[in-house]
Amino acid sequence: METTPPKNESTTKPVKTSNVPLADIDFGNVVEKASDKWILTPWLTLLWMTAEEFKVKSDNYKTTLAVRIQTGSNRPQITKSLVNINKEIDEKLSYVKGYIAEKYGKDNAVSYYASFGIEYSNKTYRFPFDQNNRSKALALMVDAISANGLNDKMYGKDYWLEIQTKYDDLLAAASSNDGTVSNKVGNKNALKKELKVVLNSLIFSIKANYPETYKQELRAWGFQKEKY
Repeated sequence: METTPPKNESTTKPVKTSNVPLADIDFGNVVEKASDKWILTPWLTLLWMTAEEFKVKSDNYKTTLAVRIQTGSNRPQITKSLVNINKEIDEKLSYVKGYIAEKYGKDNAVSYYASFGIEYSNKTYRFPFDQNNRSKALALMVDAISANGLNDKMYGKDYWLEIQTKYDDLLAAASSNDGTVSNKVGNKNALKKELKVVLNSLIFSIKANYPETYKQELRAWGFQKEKY
């Protein structure tokens, strides 16, 4: 009886993707190899850049890329936490609506919603979708809970104050993370542009000195192509 061969694990496991373009990582590897080779090749000189200076720039690029990867890897955790807390906010809001209706009557409840940060959206009364507006709505909720004597409810002032603090902390973390990533991307791109000029100059020098065998020599330097 024929048996079904086991599935290849490499085809069944999910593929992890980097939050940094693979081209940037490959470029960093080329720069590092070329830098190490240049240090060991004193005859090759450029008037405007030394092997030691290039090594510093190579290390800076590697460090910047590593920080970019690390910082970017934190963002999904923050995003997931925001998704969870937004879900909790939307669920517990129904209790507050009940408190308002109980205190002021069903017919009058809606007139109090705005003071609690609740708005009419998508044919229902809810908190704003926009993160900054939702933060402001949470602040209104905390004040309105106190102003309307609902502090002692299960989802009273203490609950909403804790939610507001957590939510604002997550927004601050997201903003800081995104700002750091943006800064590192800018630094990385500036370094990459400068490093490309050096790499191309090294390639031209190698071609000039090895007119017949430059392809082999380029490979020895770690170059994957003849122009960057």
